[in-house]
Amino acid sequence: MNDSQRLADPGIHLYDFATHFIVHCPKCAGKAHVNPVGDNFPKYGNFQGVEWRLVCTACFHVETTGHWYGAATAFVSVKCRECHAPLRRSAPWNGLWKKLAMHCETCGDDCEYEAQISQHPFHEGRKTDPVFGLPLWLQKEFRDDLFWAYNYEHLGLLRQYIGAKLRERGIEPRNTIRKNSAMLSRLPEFMKKAANRNGLLKLIEHLERQ
Repeated sequence: MNDSQRLADPGIHLYDFATHFIVHCPKCAGKAHVNPVGDNFPKYGNFQGVEWRLVCTACFHVETTGHWYGAATAFVSVKCRECHAPLRRSAPWNGLWKKLAMHCETCGDDCEYEAQISQHPFHEGRKTDPVFGLPLWLQKEFRDDLFWAYNYEHLGLLRQYIGAKLRERGIEPRNTIRKNSAMLSRLPEFMKKAANRNGLLKLIEHLERQ
């Protein structure tokens, strides 16, 4: 067995690849790159305080952090300002507002309350990036499942894993510590099946040409 058929799990987390993304442009649906501005890269999947810039390679649209295009839910759980009765409400969020109108059934008070926003990783059946909520460029249906990657580096490791006939865990010191939470150990079952290897490798080859 040659080295190309063997892979020792390096213990990489998914957030190790969440440093840049390739998405569909919100203006023309062409190929766009999302990168941090300057040297302020996200750490451990924490995007707070990181400014991002989207640049489209097709229409040259440029956009900075601020608008969310993907699916999201606004949620309010408070006590009525008048009678202190518990109030709860959730609604789909379109990225334009952050307050929900609430009606208290106990005292009849009407008021808007600040909502907590929960952004979802999928929108209309497609995987989206965590910065703008735009559909990832590198994704394609595989039978009843969805195959996706944040960027070409992410796609490359998936290609190595799927193409390997011998997959070893706990080889490197880093992986010994992180192996149970590492990305490769948490891949969906359809990526792990030997019967899917050839089909997935063809899919990956198609994505690499995009």
